[in-house]
Amino acid sequence: MKGKVSFFNIPRGFGKILDEDLNEYFVHNSEVQDKCKALYEGEIVEFELEETDKGKSATNVTRSIERKRGVIQEYQMSDGWGYIEHEDEKYWFHHTQVVGQYGFKKIREDFLVEFTPVDDGRLSADNVICLDTRNGLEKFAYLGNWEKAIDDLAILAQPEEWDYLDEKTGKKPVLDSYIHQTFIQLKKEGKIEIAEQNGVRQYAAFNTGLVTTKQEEIFAYFEVNRPPSPTYSYLNLDSQPWKFIKFERESDRIMTHFKERPKLAHYFSDPIDLLYDVNRRLIPDFEHIVDDREDRFPESFKTLSDDQIMERLRSAIDSALKRVRRNYKTAIPQFYNGGIQLLLPLCLEQPEKADLALVVARENEIYRANTILPLDWAYNNARLLAKPDREWLNP
Repeated sequence: MKGKVSFFNIPRGFGKILDEDLNEYFVHNSEVQDKCKALYEGEIVEFELEETDKGKSATNVTRSIERKRGVIQEYQMSDGWGYIEHEDEKYWFHHTQVVGQYGFKKIREDFLVEFTPVDDGRLSADNVICLDTRNGLEKFAYLGNWEKAIDDLAILAQPEEWDYLDEKTGKKPVLDSYIHQTFIQLKKEGKIEIAEQNGVRQYAAFNTGLVTTKQEEIFAYFEVNRPPSPTYSYLNLDSQPWKFIKFERESDRIMTHFKERPKLAHYFSDPIDLLYDVNRRLIPDFEHIVDDREDRFPESFKTLSDDQIMERLRSAIDSALKRVRRNYKTAIPQFYNGGIQLLLPLCLEQPEKADLALVVARENEIYRANTILPLDWAYNNARLLAKPDREWLNP
């Protein structure tokens, strides 16, 4: 029989299929005759029927298209596209091709995914399903009551306005994002320290880059996760090898088990990259900024013509360049996608109030501006390097 998938619960591994007469049948992932077990809504399949205690169920389900499993290796959140790696091949994808409730801000590197390969002049991925949506730190360790841990860290660390408090969730998004991104960078640099006793791993730790009011460094401490916490059984996800203990000062007794002191993350090699060179030309890509980022402009811009928007944007960029010439601190460095970029204020509605951040990157002998960011994104990226001056960068 032929049918179409009407629903599929990815974590629990079951769903429903409609036949051509709109009869609905239960389906379990174990009946999918493919290495990729997650079905997606609208997928066309062939199947057989089996009578069970709960009625008729779909069995021996075969797909009409090829599916592959891979890992998101790169994702440009500002532009909403990235690459999935599968057996040394890279498949391009756009966030609109991701199935389910995954807006472009929720997609992350390291997600385990299943997808339909497409060769339309370049290798692309369609109908992307996110299977393992844990970030790098969540894969590394069972985090327990993480919200409380973040609250405790905010109290322990030197006072800082971490919050532009999220009114919907009540969370501290900047501090949470900072810790996760710091971990990712430290892992790339091989700076997660492990303490062993008699050749057996006992503790792990990393340097948060934060300090107390007395300038004592703060570390994240972990112990071996025994027994490992449960995960989705049918996806065969790796369980976390570590369990988070606490954020604490270097003077904590756990640190006595470590031969090496955990090192800081390293984001740049030349400090000059953190400063805006006013002698270099800035070339904005207006077409990309205006056409592809229209949704990021203030609400009042929706009533303006294209010419009026361009005039406002040019004026705001000119003002930003004058401002950075008067005060070099106006250009705030951010770390994004493995490199240093600079953020300039775009005051579009009021002369002294920034509405957006213009992202500027050095390219050969010039600066190029390809995109704009909401202030909360910009602050998250900038905080990885240092506490930003809030003269204009206020989410």
